[in-house]
Amino acid sequence: MELVVWAVRGCLLLVFTRSVLGKVRNPAAFVEFTGTVRALRLPVPVPARLLAALVVAAEAVLVPAFALPGPLAPPAVLVAGLGLAAVLLAAFTALAVAAARSGRRTPCHCFGRTATPLGAVHAVRNSILLALAVTGLVATAVPGPAAGDPVAVLTAVLAGAVLGLLVTVLDDLAALFRPLPRKETAP
Repeated sequence: MELVVWAVRGCLLLVFTRSVLGKVRNPAAFVEFTGTVRALRLPVPVPARLLAALVVAAEAVLVPAFALPGPLAPPAVLVAGLGLAAVLLAAFTALAVAAARSGRRTPCHCFGRTATPLGAVHAVRNSILLALAVTGLVATAVPGPAAGDPVAVLTAVLAGAVLGLLVTVLDDLAALFRPLPRKETAP
């Protein structure tokens, strides 16, 4: 089970690192993300700019929780990180579902640079990440043999990071499979 946890850590580390960096890479990126939060019209009494900052801060807290190796981070830090990730991903999934149902074309800005409208693809992506976070939580609670082999641990982390990379470029991958616009030709 320890290798499962390392794979989950690799995936979520890459996802939340890219998410934070994409939203704060420059002031305009954070303004765009704040615009997305505002456009979602969330039923919370918190200004959009503050809520956007809280989301980025929560995501930033997760980076060291997943990056630090065991001796530097006690198991409680990993469990808390996986729990916070699950809460964030559940909220992101609910927002993506609500956006898809409303028909609004609110840009995602999930990783900063994409302007793809938030929708069903994002709900599926976030659901998969939520399932991974929950799997990580369960795997930390189930006693099992230690991974021991550093090569196996590194392989698990890299496999998780590759999955995380694919998740972060999902909008680009989905665009590859969309039909091309028809080109009108003159008779």
